[in-house]
Amino acid sequence: MTGTAMPQGAALRWVGMLVAALVLLAGVQRWITGEDTSETARAAVPAYGPSTYAEALDALDREVVRSEARLVANADSWAAHEALANALHARGQLTGSHEDLAAALERAGIARGFAPDRGGPVLSRAVVALSLHLNDIAAEEVARIPGYAVPADVGERAEGEAVLGDVALYRGDYRAALARYRSAEALQPGLGTTVRLSDWHRHMGRFAEARAILDTALAKQPMPPWAKAAVLLQRGAIDLQTGDWDAAENRFVQADRVFPGWWLVRAHRGQMAATRGRFAEAEQLYRAAMAGAERPSVMDALAAVLAAQGRDDEAEQIARQAAALWKARVASHPAAYADHAFEAILAEGNTAEAFRLAALNYRTRPYGDGRIGLARAAAARGRDAEARAVLEELEGTGWRSTEQYRVLAEVCGRLGDAKCADKARQSALKISPKAFDPRADLLFFSNH
Repeated sequence: MTGTAMPQGAALRWVGMLVAALVLLAGVQRWITGEDTSETARAAVPAYGPSTYAEALDALDREVVRSEARLVANADSWAAHEALANALHARGQLTGSHEDLAAALERAGIARGFAPDRGGPVLSRAVVALSLHLNDIAAEEVARIPGYAVPADVGERAEGEAVLGDVALYRGDYRAALARYRSAEALQPGLGTTVRLSDWHRHMGRFAEARAILDTALAKQPMPPWAKAAVLLQRGAIDLQTGDWDAAENRFVQADRVFPGWWLVRAHRGQMAATRGRFAEAEQLYRAAMAGAERPSVMDALAAVLAAQGRDDEAEQIARQAAALWKARVASHPAAYADHAFEAILAEGNTAEAFRLAALNYRTRPYGDGRIGLARAAAARGRDAEARAVLEELEGTGWRSTEQYRVLAEVCGRLGDAKCADKARQSALKISPKAFDPRADLLFFSNH
């Protein structure tokens, strides 16, 4: 895989969404039951929580069942609908289940229908909407907080600020995003805000600051096993993106020890094995990561490993299956999956449809990754001058990644601008000495 046909990077902001999902779940349980005794509620409290992925999934499965039972007895209660939405969303964030995330969004919408305008499932619906890239809904919900009939507590106000920071970041307004994150931190420091601040610095190319934020959290902030594993993934991703693959792999192995069995950790470990040429190990890890759910991102990574071994027929079969899943998901939730489906369609060579999806993703979220996708799609259509303009505009916003400079170097080369191509190449290598390493094409998770 070369040129503009780059592998996708799994969203690092998954970490913050997972934190928010479990904390919200705990809060709704307290609201309904008056106590904080369930496994999943304890999982949102530092130093508590299941010690393995299997235990966490079992606890969330039981919470979904309990929430469904409560709903039967309280069919007109917005809080009961919200509780089920939160349980489904927490499980969906942990497992990567499209079905759970879609059901959570539907349930949160029903809860809104039963709720008063000056209250209701505000943060729950906002966070669920964010996870499916429905940023307008998230902003609309958070806008209700100042008008609550009962004033919002400091935790709600802090999370509301953080959500507005996410909306600003995806809008491409990075200065506003940072201001919101700092406001959230000033109101009530928390792991979700910590992760968001690190992520902001990473996007701006301030990798030392991004590392320091997470290192401090890992050293000083008690957190349950699932949260620590998630933060270790994010910390390893910074190493990965800056070319220290050994350190990244060590972080991913550590995450597996902290919270064994998590499919997402296995996927990260699988890609590192692939870059070392340990293809049998990579395949084993990817197949383990695929167990229990349809995960097209892992299927794409497995297809690349199979192709690297010359097993082209198997690779094509897996890639077709993954593409079919992406297409089905983008058909049902276009905003949420346009970026993923774009990758699959581009790999098939349908550049017109790939451009349509990239443009949709850009309209929904005109931030760095959305702009890079649009530039790649334009370049695939032979519109190199347009791709260059998009990427040079992106650089002016402060966004920094090896991917943007790799694409820029390629399009400038085709345009015959050697000076531009060399400058872009040097910018990519400044971020990561492995920016143009052919093995980077085997990185599918957290690589940009």
